Amino acid sequence: MLKLILSRLLQGIVVLFVVSMLTFALLAAAGGDALTTLRNDPLVSDKSLEEQRRIYGLDQSLAVRYTRWLVGLARGEMGESFSFRAPVWTILWPRLLNTLSLAAVALLLAWTIALPLGSLAARRPRSWIDKLCGAVIMLASSTPRIVLALVALAFAARTSLFSVGSGTGGTSGSPLNILLPAFVLSVPLIALFLAQVREGLGTALREEFVQVARAKGLSERVVTLRHALRAALNPLITIFGYSIGGLVSGSVIVETVLGWPGLGLLSVLAVRSRDVPLLMGVVLVTSIAVLIGNLIADILLRFNDPRLREDAATSSSRTQTPAPAA
Repeated sequence: MLKLILSRLLQGIVVLFVVSMLTFALLAAAGGDALTTLRNDPLVSDKSLEEQRRIYGLDQSLAVRYTRWLVGLARGEMGESFSFRAPVWTILWPRLLNTLSLAAVALLLAWTIALPLGSLAARRPRSWIDKLCGAVIMLASSTPRIVLALVALAFAARTSLFSVGSGTGGTSGSPLNILLPAFVLSVPLIALFLAQVREGLGTALREEFVQVARAKGLSERVVTLRHALRAALNPLITIFGYSIGGLVSGSVIVETVLGWPGLGLLSVLAVRSRDVPLLMGVVLVTSIAVLIGNLIADILLRFNDPRLREDAATSSSRTQTPAPAA
């Protein structure tokens, strides 16, 4: 397990370096910077503008600016936001917590809905619950997230149950406000989890080892939960791990439309203002979230499937065993 974590850590460092370098280059290729809009302000002279560019290092080459950012990051500093006039980390931290909370509630909703429905559909194929699950999967997977967000926004405006659209600050308001954006964010996951539980568990229930468990007189609940469900968990664990990073990095539409003060909305504000340090911080944090999600999936797979642990141990022993002398 330690070898797996160290391997993923080294791979993650390389990935983060490449992602940050490409992001920095693409932002530079887009043209303009945080001070470009000031050129249209008659109260700001060209001399003052050039002085500001020199102070923030915007007059230097792309390689120098990226190297300075990388050195600062190695010292634990992400720079200062041009828009907020504050250290990037102090701006990112509360919004990162908001996005992680949103992702956690969305995952909880997806599992709470998909697991019992998928289990019932797998145990009763071609029944009305199975047909209902098929309809839910088709509807949830084919509806764009932007449409879901707009419907949620209209629902909030009509019912006044939720306060949305005020997320430019760093606070999320009442804890109840998280439910609406979390549900919108969870809908594609509900379709994904439901389809996997329905198919994977249905296949596992037809396996020979499940029939043997039934022949031993075990109840259907024990057979399903202890034997069949564990056999069907591997794909679900993989999807779960990937979805953690996907929720953090893919919440831009939901947070922007519903005004949730998370990383997605912050990234939109950073792009609009050409705030390179802030946007680099958002990209770095979301990339780390994706890597951590993948690592969690790998670790959970090892714990759930003994065969993976045995393969890893066998591979490790082969690499450590010296080759026989000729």
